[in-house]
Amino acid sequence: MKFSVLVITAVAATLFAGCSGIKTPKAELASHEMNRNIPAIDEMIVSMKQDYINKCYMPVAKRNPPENACQTELFQMLERRYHRDYQQMHVDMAANDLFFKDVNREITTLSKQDPEVRNAIRNGFRSNDELLAYYKDAYKFDTK
Repeated sequence: MKFSVLVITAVAATLFAGCSGIKTPKAELASHEMNRNIPAIDEMIVSMKQDYINKCYMPVAKRNPPENACQTELFQMLERRYHRDYQQMHVDMAANDLFFKDVNREITTLSKQDPEVRNAIRNGFRSNDELLAYYKDAYKFDTK
C-alpha cells in the first residue's frame, strides 16, 4: 500500500515538473545608449509585451487550445514551421516575428502623433528598419 502511494506521488511529481519547465519571459525596460533612449517607446513596448505574454505567449507555450485571435495566429505559425513538435525556443522565435509587427505599427503611430518621439527617432536612428531592428533586439523574447 505504501509503495503504491510513493509510486503515484513520484509519477505526479514528475508530470508536474515536466509541465513547469516553461519559463515566463520578462517584460522589463531595456537599457540604452543616450541617443537611443526614447522612454515613450520603451514604456509602450513593455506594456505591450506584458499583455502579449499573458494573452498570447504563455497559453500557447503551455499548449492550451487557442482562445483568441492572437493565440490562434501564434499557434498556426508554430504549427506551420515546426508542426506539433515545437518547444519554447520556437515559441520565442515566432512570438518575436508576430509581436514586433504590432510594435512596428504602434511606433509608426506614436511617431506621427508625438513630435518629441519623432525627433528622438530622427536623432538616434538612420531609418525605420534600423529602429525596429534595435528595439526587436532589445526586447526580444528569450527564455534560454
